[in-house]
Amino acid sequence: MRGKAHDSTRAAFARTVQGTDVEMNLALASLLFALDRHPELDVAQYLAMLDALAEGAARVVPSDADPVEALTALGRYLCDGEGLRGEQKVYSTTDGCFLDRALDQRTGLPITLSVIYLEVGWRIGLPLAGVGVPGHFIIKHEANEAAYCDPFHGGRVFHADDCAAALGGQFSEDFTFHQAFLASVSRATILYRMLNNLKQMYLRSRKLHLALWATDRMLIVRPESVADIRDRGLLYAAIQNHTQAVLDLEAYLSSVPNPPDALAVIGQLRTAQLRSGWLN
Repeated sequence: MRGKAHDSTRAAFARTVQGTDVEMNLALASLLFALDRHPELDVAQYLAMLDALAEGAARVVPSDADPVEALTALGRYLCDGEGLRGEQKVYSTTDGCFLDRALDQRTGLPITLSVIYLEVGWRIGLPLAGVGVPGHFIIKHEANEAAYCDPFHGGRVFHADDCAAALGGQFSEDFTFHQAFLASVSRATILYRMLNNLKQMYLRSRKLHLALWATDRMLIVRPESVADIRDRGLLYAAIQNHTQAVLDLEAYLSSVPNPPDALAVIGQLRTAQLRSGWLN
């Protein structure tokens, strides 16, 4: 039964990420991949939690507020009123990657908290977007004079000119901050980045089956990502699913002319072919 439920959730996730980016229900997609890991999760309940947060936000964010006022009011409500804030402990556990856990525990990775801010803001009509600065994630108000908000650090608000100083603690001293880092990212990019966080955590802890799961979901979001096709193939090989490894590694080698890792991948492919009976 679990296998069928897993397949059904995968199909629902795939349907949710289809279509144009603006049509994507980011919260639903985030909860659907969480459902694979937390089968007791009630998706409707967590969507209702976001609706309730938005109802509260609508009462405190003035409809005629300028970008700074709107983000300040939103941050004050979600951080001070609802207790949403970043904590360093989230970097040591996968809980911080999941939207349901962030809503329950009132903390999460910067990108997960940003999704909550985005979803609440969108529900009350704010033109918000995610911003994937290197090693961190914030949100922006996309009005003419954009303002930025850091959900992980108490919802603090700043202008574009102040971003380098406001985020300076995230970077090394020799790091050069570029305004291009403040570009809006798509909902698909946010989802992909959330899954990649999980993938990297699972790889570090050698949970290869779970790293494979995350990589597979990443490929649903970005099916053209040849690096992820390669990684999925290598993970299939690592867990002894040689038939699937052959399919992915062959697809990678046929898609990328003279890749720098060709010898290593070909070696893995030949081993997988031998063990799966593709060569005789």
